[in-house]
Amino acid sequence: AKIFEATRASLDAVQSTLDDSAIEQAAALLDTARSISLLGLGASASVAQDAQHKLLRFRTPVIAHTDVINQRMITCNLEPGDCVVCISYSGRTLALIEAVQMASASGASVIGITAPNSPLADLCDLVLAVESGEDTELYTPMTSRLAQLVVIDVLTTRLALRKGPAFVEHLHAIKRALAGTRTAPP
Repeated sequence: AKIFEATRASLDAVQSTLDDSAIEQAAALLDTARSISLLGLGASASVAQDAQHKLLRFRTPVIAHTDVINQRMITCNLEPGDCVVCISYSGRTLALIEAVQMASASGASVIGITAPNSPLADLCDLVLAVESGEDTELYTPMTSRLAQLVVIDVLTTRLALRKGPAFVEHLHAIKRALAGTRTAPP
């Protein structure tokens, strides 16, 4: 019961502070991006991979990098027009901060899904703030990860709406392409 209540409280906190205009600006950056690189480490790595799964439905090349070495290599190869989405609950992970510095130096736009007023947030062009009040110093983060996942859902939904009604046919085409990978419904 306590875990469910903490999760509800975390999602309520993020919903009450999530900036609608920042979501719109982030969707606009992703909509016009030449490529999208998702960066996450530790518990945020699974969120980056989930974001990749959702963003693969769009026509922009996207990949999640959850390894420090790969993050450094990709951020050195970025150019203006590319977009990086970095995911970190604490906003204090040194390797991710360094990767974002490299991405910015390459001219890429950087969206942070992170704690506001954190060292990482200070480096981002745009921040989608996630503060769940979870103590991640002692426990493995869970409610913060769920909050990050919901922010990704909100962002990808906004991006899909931005694409307009014609995009719905593209989504249907993807569903048809996946249909052969499943058995018939019961």
